[in-house]
Amino acid sequence: MHSLGAVDPVLLRSLGLEPGMRVLDVASGIGDPALAIAQWVGPRGSVLGVDISGPMIEAARRRARALGIANVRFRVANIERFRHAGHAFDAIVSRFGIMFVEDVPETLARLHAALRPDGRLAFAIWAEGHRNTAFSIASRVMSRWLETPLPPPAEAPHPMRFAIPGSLPRLLRAAGFRSVSEVEVAAPFVYPDPETFVTVQLETSSSARALYDRVPVRARARVRAAMAREAARHRDGGVVRLPGVARVVRGVK
Repeated sequence: MHSLGAVDPVLLRSLGLEPGMRVLDVASGIGDPALAIAQWVGPRGSVLGVDISGPMIEAARRRARALGIANVRFRVANIERFRHAGHAFDAIVSRFGIMFVEDVPETLARLHAALRPDGRLAFAIWAEGHRNTAFSIASRVMSRWLETPLPPPAEAPHPMRFAIPGSLPRLLRAAGFRSVSEVEVAAPFVYPDPETFVTVQLETSSSARALYDRVPVRARARVRAAMAREAARHRDGGVVRLPGVARVVRGVK
């Protein structure tokens, strides 16, 4: 979560947050950055976090209660079918979520409709795979044991879906957003040891897990060992520090 949060300063500044604003957090997961935004907009403002995962939404609700944050709500919802019937949102944010949507143009059209005129939208996405070592290690190692080649990331839900610069901005403009821009942000991943890197990748990354499930059972121990060896090359001061680059794409309705 610390690594994912590296984009937050740029991501949240892009929203022009002010007290009293209404904000939608798409693919909110366990509540980030919805919980931080709720504190920013204050008690007169409100935040709605939506995610397709029920367990993650439950975790987000527990975190909100533990922190005493009362102006945030979390809802289980598929953003591709999400319809907002209340007041339009002042801002919409998504931290590493838009890449996993099946029909991106339709989803962007729905979000455009849910935003007030001059409202802002900001998405965090990952840059090219070769610049994000945590992802490239998993795909490079496991591809050695796959019988069929990996599909191009841009053609399906995948962390690298919008890794090509300009690909998501083009879709935002087509959906009616203006003043669209894209900026890079350093987002390294840090793990206490190589074994933890392997465990996190295979248990929390849907794309890495999907590849791992295609690896023959007899080869899985070798896959884990190879991933750990690759990660060990990036030891830095007692931890494993893997280079990473994200982008923040922003626009105005």
